[in-house]
Amino acid sequence: MPPSDADVASLLDRVLDLVAARLDPARVADARRRQADMFALRPSDFLPIIPRGDVPETAGLPDFDWARQFHDPAASLYQQLKDHVLPGLAGGGDFVPAVRPDTGVINGMTVLGAAFDVPAHTRPVITRYVPKESLAAFDVPDDVSALGCIPVMLEHARHHRSALAERGLAEHVRVAHADQQGPFDIAAQARGHEIFIDLYEDPAFVHALMEKCAQVYVAISRLSKSVDPAPVAGGAGSYFWMDTGTVRMCDDSGILISADQHRAFAAPTMAKALAAMGGGWMHYCGGMPGFNRKEGLHLHEVYAGIEGCRGLNWTTAGDWLGEMRRLRGLGLCHVGTLHRLDGEPLEACFRRALGVYPDRTGLIFDDPVLRPGEADRAADLWRHLQEDVHA
Repeated sequence: MPPSDADVASLLDRVLDLVAARLDPARVADARRRQADMFALRPSDFLPIIPRGDVPETAGLPDFDWARQFHDPAASLYQQLKDHVLPGLAGGGDFVPAVRPDTGVINGMTVLGAAFDVPAHTRPVITRYVPKESLAAFDVPDDVSALGCIPVMLEHARHHRSALAERGLAEHVRVAHADQQGPFDIAAQARGHEIFIDLYEDPAFVHALMEKCAQVYVAISRLSKSVDPAPVAGGAGSYFWMDTGTVRMCDDSGILISADQHRAFAAPTMAKALAAMGGGWMHYCGGMPGFNRKEGLHLHEVYAGIEGCRGLNWTTAGDWLGEMRRLRGLGLCHVGTLHRLDGEPLEACFRRALGVYPDRTGLIFDDPVLRPGEADRAADLWRHLQEDVHA
């Protein structure tokens, strides 16, 4: 039998109690400062690290499927606190606690009219694209709060903010924006695969659509910021803290086009959207170690040329250290991890990562690959090694 609303409320109270017990405001303040320094390319006292630790108190607690989380903000908040916030706090590093209205990646596309479904096994998915004629005729309104799944997104964001505020946690556990896709991702998931043909057959349509998608991105981002009253160009846009911007922008579909096409069609509107929010950082999903896939590497210089882009989160095969060095040379903060070699001691892995950085700028070492028993000492070891490497 699915848990009742009373059961969900009880579970949420339980994890909120655990968050309050583990929260260290001074540590969070240090984490915010260090992360903001990295995005601004300012030297900090330490390069930040964000390990995840074990939380024995949550062992045996139930999970909710994605459909329940979409339709029940309390279930979604409970799941995020249990699976994301508590392990981050337990890691003892530079974790900035935040939650989001977790309505998936569909937000911008549904504003344009894409249909979606909410399955149990995964986040919401687009089920029907928008006809080209409808996209061409669509004008982005000043207020998108009633369109697509945005009412649900706002319901979740306001619920999360209120629940945290009732416990006195809202200043320390912030409500970030939804899983925001960038302009080309919004266009690709609204138009479908035909957009890759449109690039050649109807470039004027693509340019116009990209402008609309940038407007949608900004409109949703501003709605999100209205729920958590941080400056437009500051705060936790998506789990990381900035004072030179505020948003994460995804480009999972953009990595499928060439660098020249990206410069012509995608990068200009990405720059406009980032400028409207004071800047931000980029993410794309690509190849992982062992799969020999390198999608996205051809765009790193393009991303570096986008004004307002402060950092990049990427996953790829190939020369990890070489790419980290290239990003540093391009002036982008690396937001991510380093593949750990088979049998590699933790200290050796940390030294490989730190060897890329001659000073304490340009890296947020997120979710390092840890083996059982290593989480408790990871942050202290990381900082100790910096005293040696950067002596």
